[in-house]
Amino acid sequence: MLVLLAAVPACPAAAGSGGARPFKAALAAAGLEYAGTRAFSVSKDYRRGDWRGALPAFRTLDTGAGAVRLRLELTKNISRAQAEKTMAERFLRIDALYAGGAAYPGMITTEFEVPPQLRPRDLRTGPGENKVKVLAATPSMAYGAGSEDLISRRGLLGYVYCEKNSLLAQIELFFPKKDFDQESALREFDKIRCAGTLSGGIDDKVSAGSKGK
Repeated sequence: MLVLLAAVPACPAAAGSGGARPFKAALAAAGLEYAGTRAFSVSKDYRRGDWRGALPAFRTLDTGAGAVRLRLELTKNISRAQAEKTMAERFLRIDALYAGGAAYPGMITTEFEVPPQLRPRDLRTGPGENKVKVLAATPSMAYGAGSEDLISRRGLLGYVYCEKNSLLAQIELFFPKKDFDQESALREFDKIRCAGTLSGGIDDKVSAGSKGK
């Protein structure tokens, strides 16, 4: 069977509120801001735990702007060390999907190696940088597909960490595969930042790192 990894949630999803709502207002409530011009609209907003309390709490924002998809998995009241550990584990889970052969679904399931162009690539791996992965995904933004005909999106998965409110934001930004350009995608990715750092702050510099190589 073909194993695909869809969302990489901070914790199991629970029932939450849905419906479109202002994107920048939702980000501000979470302690983030967006410096871009795309008209993202929030279609899903799930919260788990007490977002105003002192214990870890979780939130998922699923948004879109035309054919561009943006998904944010937020964890509040988490230390930087724990945030880095959490993301390292998530990156390992994704890499594990491509570690061996992938199964192609058909009348007879056969094993084959995932083509290099479908495997994840790592950007921003230098000291002090937060890793960003270049990924291929299915229409539902699931990872691990082993054939080009199963892929409809390409994009980035990475994170920012905000010291001020101890917030980890995992960012998944995806485009139709024919429209994906790594450099422009990285520029858009970097427009999601910790609140109060649009003019350049300590969290912003640590989180964004250098431009993709």
